[in-house]
Amino acid sequence: MKTKSILSNHMVMLPVIFITFAGYFLSIYRGNTNLASNYSLLIIAANCMYFENPIFGGKIPENKAFKLLAHIDGFLLVVWFVLIVVQLFL
Repeated sequence: MKTKSILSNHMVMLPVIFITFAGYFLSIYRGNTNLASNYSLLIIAANCMYFENPIFGGKIPENKAFKLLAHIDGFLLVVWFVLIVVQLFL
């Protein structure tokens, strides 16, 4: 019997990653940098633990909604990285 980890489930991890991005951008908008740094650690951990991450060449979900969410998460990951680099120079 082949068991699947919850960390490789698209239905769980893609919304969790999206919610962490939403929390990060909301805390940046409100000016709470301490909370934003906590969300940054959570974003890194969630993206590293997600085994079948389509952002890093894993399986792309079959469902159109989850496929769109995977693309949005990939875009938000790039935007997040650019914001981190810009904040380093400010």
